[in-house]
Amino acid sequence: TLHYADTLETQANRSFRKAFVQATGRVPDVYAVQGYDTGALLAHAMDVVGGDTGAKDEIIKAMEAMEFNSPRGRWAFSAAHNPVQDFYLREVRNNENVVLGVAAKALIRNNQPLLAYIGGRPDAFTEKGHNFLPGERVNKQLIIINNSRRTVGFECSWTLALPQPVTGSARASVDTGKQARIPLQFVLPGTLKPGQYDLSMTVEFSSGETQEDVFSIHVLPRLGPAVVKTKIALFDPKGKTAKLLEDLGISCDPVSADIDLAPYDMLIVGKQALTVDGVAPDIGRVRDGLKVVMFEQTADVLEKRFGFRVQEYGLRRVFKRVPDHPLLAGLDNGNLRDWQGEATLLPLRIKAKLGSRGLMVRRCGIKQARAYRAGCRGNVASVLIEKPARGDFLPVVDGGFSLQYSTLIEYREGAGLVLFCQMDVTGRTQRDPAAQLLANNIIRYVSAYSPGPRRTLVYVGNEAGRSHLESAGMRPGQFNGTLDPSQVLVVTPGGGNQLAGHKEAITAWLEKGGHVLAVGLKADEANAFMPFIVNMNKAEHICVVFESKDTGSLLAGIGPADVNMREPRELDLVSGGAAPLGNGVLAVANQGKVVFCQIAPWQFPYKRQYNLKRTFRLTSVLINRLLGNMGAGGTTPVLARFTKGSAGDSSPWGPWVNSFYLDKPEEMDDPYRFFGW
Repeated sequence: TLHYADTLETQANRSFRKAFVQATGRVPDVYAVQGYDTGALLAHAMDVVGGDTGAKDEIIKAMEAMEFNSPRGRWAFSAAHNPVQDFYLREVRNNENVVLGVAAKALIRNNQPLLAYIGGRPDAFTEKGHNFLPGERVNKQLIIINNSRRTVGFECSWTLALPQPVTGSARASVDTGKQARIPLQFVLPGTLKPGQYDLSMTVEFSSGETQEDVFSIHVLPRLGPAVVKTKIALFDPKGKTAKLLEDLGISCDPVSADIDLAPYDMLIVGKQALTVDGVAPDIGRVRDGLKVVMFEQTADVLEKRFGFRVQEYGLRRVFKRVPDHPLLAGLDNGNLRDWQGEATLLPLRIKAKLGSRGLMVRRCGIKQARAYRAGCRGNVASVLIEKPARGDFLPVVDGGFSLQYSTLIEYREGAGLVLFCQMDVTGRTQRDPAAQLLANNIIRYVSAYSPGPRRTLVYVGNEAGRSHLESAGMRPGQFNGTLDPSQVLVVTPGGGNQLAGHKEAITAWLEKGGHVLAVGLKADEANAFMPFIVNMNKAEHICVVFESKDTGSLLAGIGPADVNMREPRELDLVSGGAAPLGNGVLAVANQGKVVFCQIAPWQFPYKRQYNLKRTFRLTSVLINRLLGNMGAGGTTPVLARFTKGSAGDSSPWGPWVNSFYLDKPEEMDDPYRFFGW
């Protein structure tokens, strides 16, 4: 929700947006609207007082009396000098914030004396399961609540919009303070095509009020028999994943921790198969091409054995970050939410001691307060991994606070792959077709995985950039006048001028397959060595909206949250000569071999100014991902920690500091801490 949306269909908004683009060359955002309204307010007040800046009382009165016809809609000041305005429900579609409605009206609609809506099945009215297979039974119910002071009659009707619509109706009354519940049951045709089918209802009350609701049902195709021509080992000591693989038709050999994996092409690690300090198979052969799938592991294992920063927080929705990734074939964002049944990785309630600030848990060795948890119904992921800033990790989906967590991450090292699947696909209390399809996609994709080219780094630029890359596990080499196509050239401020005399050589190198990552360069410095002219405009950047890129792009795995800043800054944004993403904070040129990134992690001194820390962390992930897409990744202890754990780590801060992240954890870093307000 926000008090402005790009697509508001008012004359004031259309005129403002057209004039703003003509004046600045940029698309206006909410901050531009706020600045415009502030200027309009001051201009109106000064007109009233004839420009007399000393007439403070009259200026205040003029502001108090003004009613705005703003791009955000009509608004005015309350007696307490707060804006009285609409807040809009929005959804991002095709790079635009599309208005769904006024948030206050939605709040009012659901908090009036009478309420009618489509609820979950009769034994679980809050469930929102919507993924089904042809031939399955759909159970929902209509819920009518009467909080008025009199008995109310109602007539209701419903329609499931199948190729041959299914309709029904009922008439009844509901006493004051009571509810009426009308069970609905539909059997989907066995030949029903995959797609979205809406269940809609209308309720007409005897009071004259009418209410409507819609619930979308998503039908997925039935899975065919899996054809996997790979020799697979299964390490599943608790037996929690074998049943899933059997249902998918996947044949594999159960193995113990001391297995020699040389005869196998792929290892599947079952749900909760690893412990904090227990033995596990040696997966060092990943560098030579072994492929590993790790299904859901506990927070303790991910944090204390591997060194990830994690959250136990049940997500009922995640988002595709690499839309065309084979792991997500046949699934859209609508399928990655509100799965049927309950996830079973976490207990229904937090097991923690009650402290002065609530339930107390330890995260990264730091005591943190948590709110109560009540169930795992509908969860699609229960234990979330914070996106690493070190190592070649590709987040295929993300979610959680600030979209800084991923629950399906591809880790590449050498010729092999480790896929961390924290999506709750295993052991659900009720099967969900989307979870089954995702599990099937995982086995198919990993078994057929083929690595891309690996590259080394050459660095030219300031010392801050070099230091950052080294802290991220990179080994940037010096530029000696020649470049190989198996290298990535990273250029930061100061580096462009050093390369000016090598422009022809760099042009030829790019034509042979070389790659450049330019971080924080101004136009003149970029043009000093690039084989093309790039144009930039200095403009304010806070955030931007853009569509996620596909697997073939050097921007794959990157989303708007990764370039979101906690404070506005003026940046040199790319406006021409390269294909800008969003407002030009990122851009790609030279047939996808050159990437411009106009923000750098080392620009955010969070140790002196704490509110910059999240921006530092997000931009560190951003740089890491850009280099990973070019085939360069920092060293990590993933393979060693899988086999031996982190027992040998002597860091006083614990293994999570020197594994995958570039900052020390603090209590205030935790977005899920509970303040007890």
